[in-house]
Amino acid sequence: MTKTVSQYRSSVWFVTVFSMFFGRGILNASWTSRGPDVRDTLGVSTADMGIIATVFAAGAIIGVLASGSIIERYGSRAMALGTYLVMPISLIAAIFGLQTHSFLATTVALFFFGLPFGAADYVSNIEASELDRASAKSRLPMLHGGYSIGVLVGALITSVLILANVPIEMQLVGTAVLIGGWTLYRVSGLPPHHGKHPDHESGTKTVRIVQTPEGRRRTHLISIIAFVFVFAEGAAAVFIPLALTEAGRTPAEAAFAYTLYSLGMAFSRVVGGRIVDRIGRRAVVLYSSVLCAVGVGLFSFAPFGPVEYVAVLFWGVGGSLSIAMSVSAVSDNKSTLTQAQSTLWTWVYFANLGVGPVLGGISIVTGIFGAFLVPVILLVGAASISAVTRPDPEVART
Repeated sequence: MTKTVSQYRSSVWFVTVFSMFFGRGILNASWTSRGPDVRDTLGVSTADMGIIATVFAAGAIIGVLASGSIIERYGSRAMALGTYLVMPISLIAAIFGLQTHSFLATTVALFFFGLPFGAADYVSNIEASELDRASAKSRLPMLHGGYSIGVLVGALITSVLILANVPIEMQLVGTAVLIGGWTLYRVSGLPPHHGKHPDHESGTKTVRIVQTPEGRRRTHLISIIAFVFVFAEGAAAVFIPLALTEAGRTPAEAAFAYTLYSLGMAFSRVVGGRIVDRIGRRAVVLYSSVLCAVGVGLFSFAPFGPVEYVAVLFWGVGGSLSIAMSVSAVSDNKSTLTQAQSTLWTWVYFANLGVGPVLGGISIVTGIFGAFLVPVILLVGAASISAVTRPDPEVART
């Protein structure tokens, strides 16, 4: 018996979308948590690692920019199947660069890892937004928590494997095969019509509604908030392990700090739906901006004392909810959802594109801990415009 959409949504949809976020998180963490090993294997500097992160983000931006039209034509399931097939393959390809100590080959592999990574992020959030709209309570924080839990699990596994002297190549292959296979199994159950534009589903032409100037301005301001928090999250993923090893911590201690960061983010996202329902999006963004800024600022004092564990918890908890709030805010108007999400995710991946060269470049002059002043300033700015995440006034007027 074929399930109806409502039956599918209530029994499977949440688990499938959660798995999409989780799979992406654990794949990414398996790479980023090994940052010091990658750096030492390739014999490159922290600034060079920033270049790899930039190329990864460039691939992700291209993936995001191409995703909207592909999903409208072929649907979310086709996009998800393609991305969760290519991601593990590209991660395995990075092993060739490591084994040959080739910076170029590793960087190229990370570009092709970033390409489906950005597209998978986009399609995951399209599905998450629709699920959130169909639910009586906020679901986005918990779904985004799937990514954080994936990162946490990946970081924990990495910490154990480092202590056990398991080679990075073995970890990447095992993770790619197991997680890639599981996620492909889950997304294969998505209904084929999900995400398709009515033109491609019915074969008839419909009038496309475009955003008003006021709506575009609101979308860009919300996207700036998402930009800031993704910049802060990217700084954590790329530079927490690298910065702490530069400060004299062992690779295992650095990986543990990133695990704590991921734990704070995951826990906050798991309970975040209740927080959002109680105090609203705007308050969540405001308080999160302040807490995250405190965490990043405190982390910059790690060379002078053992403050990093408290700092990364503040950093993770503070950075956990505002991206979901941004996705929710731009999704208020269903008629312009695809346009708004395309704008937001373009901003998001420009943040990922910029975090490597900006912080890596500044670190050449100030040291990496001095460079963390940049996300602190950006987070203060995000707090100042947090009111834009209140419910869309254009929807309220209709």
